[in-house]
Amino acid sequence: MAYSSGTISSLLKKMQALGVQEGGELRPDSASDAPDLNEIQVIHQAKQFVEVEETLRTDLFVDAEKKLSEIDQKLESIEASCNSNLDHDLLEGAFHSALSEEENSLVNACAKEMESRAALNSYKTRNQISYPAHYPPDQLFHFSMLIMFVAIETVVNAFFYQGSSGLLGGAVVALAISVVNMTIAAALGSTYRYTNMPDIKDKVTGYTAIIAFIILAFVLNLIFSTFRVQYELVQQQVIQENLSEPSTAMLVVAFKTAVRDAFRVFIFEFPDIDVMSFVLFFVGVICSCFAFWKGYTQDDKYPGYGAMDRRHKSAEAIFNSAKERAFQAAVLKVQQIAKEVEDLRSSLVASQRNSHALKAQIQAAQSSFDGNVRKIQGELNLVIEAYRGANRATRTTPAPNYFETIPNITPLENNERLDKLVLCVDNLSIKSKSIADNKLNLLSDKLQAIRSRIHTLVQEEFQKYLQTISKNATIALRSQGQVNSMVN
Repeated sequence: MAYSSGTISSLLKKMQALGVQEGGELRPDSASDAPDLNEIQVIHQAKQFVEVEETLRTDLFVDAEKKLSEIDQKLESIEASCNSNLDHDLLEGAFHSALSEEENSLVNACAKEMESRAALNSYKTRNQISYPAHYPPDQLFHFSMLIMFVAIETVVNAFFYQGSSGLLGGAVVALAISVVNMTIAAALGSTYRYTNMPDIKDKVTGYTAIIAFIILAFVLNLIFSTFRVQYELVQQQVIQENLSEPSTAMLVVAFKTAVRDAFRVFIFEFPDIDVMSFVLFFVGVICSCFAFWKGYTQDDKYPGYGAMDRRHKSAEAIFNSAKERAFQAAVLKVQQIAKEVEDLRSSLVASQRNSHALKAQIQAAQSSFDGNVRKIQGELNLVIEAYRGANRATRTTPAPNYFETIPNITPLENNERLDKLVLCVDNLSIKSKSIADNKLNLLSDKLQAIRSRIHTLVQEEFQKYLQTISKNATIALRSQGQVNSMVN
């Protein structure tokens, strides 16, 4: 800790009192040639303060020497980096280096996109399709309406099928009938899409589906309507025989009877059904038509076209994501090069400031040391003179001869280390200025050139790189025997 003013001078009154006391006892002896114990204690304390100041100065000099070495090493590194950046075009190398890290993922993603696009184009060509695939964005939502219709039909038909089991039993029967009715209709609607295919076999499959739907929609709903009449008879039988619920055999017989009565319509013998059964038949036919339409529109009208389009879009999205990732990595790398050059410029300027600051630190350390030593010496002089003056005024014998000389605790002036440090700092400043004069303008021009090239490099070179990726992906596909020629 640096010396604080007044530390030694605070002993003034105490030393005056000691001077009076010692003088009254005629001490020190007139023949004495060395300071007495009182002076020695004060002088020793002052020397200790001087030693502390010397230690502080030495520590600051050591710290300055370390900083000097660090600045010099950093300056060497900056100069080497400047030469490297100025002698080589690192921008394009960094750009392609960043892209090469993403090359495998880009080639794989591009190959999958090209493969799925080729399959899609081939399918469109074979089936003479010229428009984009059209399908619901969310198939689950698309069929949610069908599920809602199943629920509605179940609720409505539950009233028609209620018997001894009540609405719950009727709802179970109605749900089973509705699920069968809707599922078959939706499946036939999906199959009907084959009528749009150019192949005759596909068209036959599609038209067979619509014919089967018409027949089944009529027959199945007629069966379900006639079954309602037979189901009511079974419920009456359950009540008469005091049973808890109808047996499986009773329901099977009722269903067989309903089927037989329904198929009699083809020999123009219409089954005996009531108004409620007719309503049940009408509701069932409407739900069947709705389910048929939902099945037909659950994907593109060309079977398989929607699935292929979705696969291609998924592969395309993955490829675009890989391109964006590679692009951003390359841009970041290029911007990093520009930042490195800018940092070099800033470091050169900072190195000059640091050398000047270091010189000021060294000189401030020496000035602080000299000032504190002068304060210590001055306060020591004041205290010693006060002690000796009080001693002279009290004693009756002559004072010792050494009273005429004030002790000097100021160290011998040796500025060799200081001069050496200042010289090293001056040489470092000269070196820093020389490098800055030679490199700053070149670095500024380099930075301007980099910034002007970034846009061109990123845009044009990246497009060229994508062409190379496309070629490599084509080669990869051909080497796997997956494609003979890519359709663009």
